Amino acid sequence: MASVGGDQSEVVSLNIMPMLDVFSILILFLLMNFSTDPVSHDLTKGIDLPDSIVLESLDELPTIVLSKDELIVNDKKIADVSHGKIAGALRTQGAIAPLFQELRKMADANRRFTKDDSKANIITLEVDKTHKFDLIKSIMLSAQQAEFIRFKLMVSKQI
Repeated sequence: MASVGGDQSEVVSLNIMPMLDVFSILILFLLMNFSTDPVSHDLTKGIDLPDSIVLESLDELPTIVLSKDELIVNDKKIADVSHGKIAGALRTQGAIAPLFQELRKMADANRRFTKDDSKANIITLEVDKTHKFDLIKSIMLSAQQAEFIRFKLMVSKQI
């Protein structure tokens, strides 16, 4: 309790309960907005994504990026792409050997560090729409052999 001036007869009190209510509502609002925001993903330069009207939010999953001139896994360059093809020496049994090896390392790390098996075998594909399906099929085969059996394809929203 605090007194105002020199007179002890008037006592001023401050009720902080309404302020606590406002702060708790503000914190709850910020937490709910933070947890429901979809994952944002920066597009790689040189990629023109296919259009789609069906959208689902992205998760923070491992990402394979196939631009017009390179193959990247989680910001690590795996191979060069020339005229829609990867060098033939890098392929084994239809799969791309360096991609398989990198994805195998990620699958092993996922098994050791995650307890949620539902997201352990999912991977996001960001592919330029000019590539033919044969190359995409080789990438999917490599991922499947490395135990990534479910795919999310990144597309741009059709307006």
